[in-house]
Amino acid sequence: MKYSRLLFVGGGMLASVFAAFSAKKSDKPNIVFILCDDMGYGDLGCYGQKYIETPNIDRMASEGMRFTQAYSGSPVSAPSRACIMTGQHTGHGEVRGNKEYWRDSGEVRYGVNTDYAIVGQHPYDPNRVILPEIMKENGYTTGMFGKWAGGYEGSVSTPDKRGIDEFFGYICQFQAHLYYPNFLNRYSSRLGDTATIRVTLEENIKYPMWGVGYALRPQYSADLIHEAAIDWLDRQSGDKPFFGFFTYTLPHAELVQPEDSLLNYYRERLGETRVFNGS
Repeated sequence: MKYSRLLFVGGGMLASVFAAFSAKKSDKPNIVFILCDDMGYGDLGCYGQKYIETPNIDRMASEGMRFTQAYSGSPVSAPSRACIMTGQHTGHGEVRGNKEYWRDSGEVRYGVNTDYAIVGQHPYDPNRVILPEIMKENGYTTGMFGKWAGGYEGSVSTPDKRGIDEFFGYICQFQAHLYYPNFLNRYSSRLGDTATIRVTLEENIKYPMWGVGYALRPQYSADLIHEAAIDWLDRQSGDKPFFGFFTYTLPHAELVQPEDSLLNYYRERLGETRVFNGS
């Protein structure tokens, strides 16, 4: 694909989205909004962090803009995301906490595991427009990859009902605490979906979702979600502007990293004394 005009927007940089619309209507930039879950400004090299390398984000900061007096709309997931989605202060919004809807939903089986029949959080008010719907109304193709947290499965506010053309990730922020889950959620009109569905991770469900066997699960959600996001980007033809909302789960708990070259690099650099070996 051709990246002739591409605007990258970081998690605290919503103002840049609106600045983009100050351009004439016939000149709409492509926009990628990256929201890193539970990452503070002090976790990035471009804000002075010295232990973990963030070269790509640092380069984006050097070529763009850093915000030094910005705050999240709330200290927890669902309401802070609702502030971004609706533009409302938490005190005015419908979503004010991490209210769950799965505890009494019943159970389903995934291999050797038991999971909830319905997962997700309190839905966004369907009578209030949210960010992807605004983009859609302005002629954008919309894709969201990562965490939704704007409504439980089957509710009035799921990605398929709120201006998203393609979604892949966790509809439930509680489920997103597991990096090797039983399933992820998907909505893709291209693939014939008529609602947000579950995609079972067949290799993961061969092993238990708790305890020692959990470490044997091979399907790492962060990789799967990022691969889906890149695939979506590569399929954009340039005929329409696109808005990519990449709401990645990293670096929020559970803080599990696959046994790969990245993990070994930090083991060597920081030493075993800085490796957490708990559950």
